[in-house]
Amino acid sequence: MADVKENEPDMPNGGEKEETQSSENTMNQTIYVNNLNEKPSKKKLTEQLYSLFSPYGSILEIVAAKRQKMRGQAFIVFKDITSASNALREMNGFEFLGRPMSIQYAKSKSDAVSKLDGTYIEKKRERENDQDKKKAKKQQTKKPSTTAKPKAASTANAQAAPLQPREAPPNKILFVENLPEQCEEMMLNMLFSQFPGFQGISMTTAKKGVAFVEFDDDSKSAVAMTHLQGFKVTPEKPMVISFAAQ
Repeated sequence: MADVKENEPDMPNGGEKEETQSSENTMNQTIYVNNLNEKPSKKKLTEQLYSLFSPYGSILEIVAAKRQKMRGQAFIVFKDITSASNALREMNGFEFLGRPMSIQYAKSKSDAVSKLDGTYIEKKRERENDQDKKKAKKQQTKKPSTTAKPKAASTANAQAAPLQPREAPPNKILFVENLPEQCEEMMLNMLFSQFPGFQGISMTTAKKGVAFVEFDDDSKSAVAMTHLQGFKVTPEKPMVISFAAQ
């Protein structure tokens, strides 16, 4: 699952400023995206970037900032180099929110990748030492609790059963549900318009989290449903797609 940062993020290499990117940089899992529209909030921008790039592979981390020097830029960390390379090749120059994206390999390996392959070394030892001191102080002042904790409810009872696609005959219109409340028509357009026969999106204000997607015929809608079933518009919610009731 991707780590979509909502707080003011550090750079992917642990806080050190990246040098100017170059298309000649060595291939790696992290791509640097520039010339992004600066109007969306940081949270919305990271969600839209996740929707746009996650079809190319598993994303470990997306780092975007609204600081003056970092506006219009983001780093997207994929789990493997092949996914990053495919995303760079296909999306470089793609117009996103009215601007053509400029995409290159990042100059250095991100901390997320270093942690994954076991080569991570903390760059700021002082921060690590401060954390150790705080933990030690907390343990010294913490009193043992004699009150027995109530047993947690079983997972099966605590969690509701996940939504399942509805049974319905083939239809050129798809019914999409389990969408996050912040999902916008533009985000769905980017996902479904890549399939032949796409006609348009219809979202209702009466009920949030659902949408209707229309194609030329039911065979084309079936292809889109097969490919996007369970796709996560955000890291938390997988889409549930069914043929719309006739």
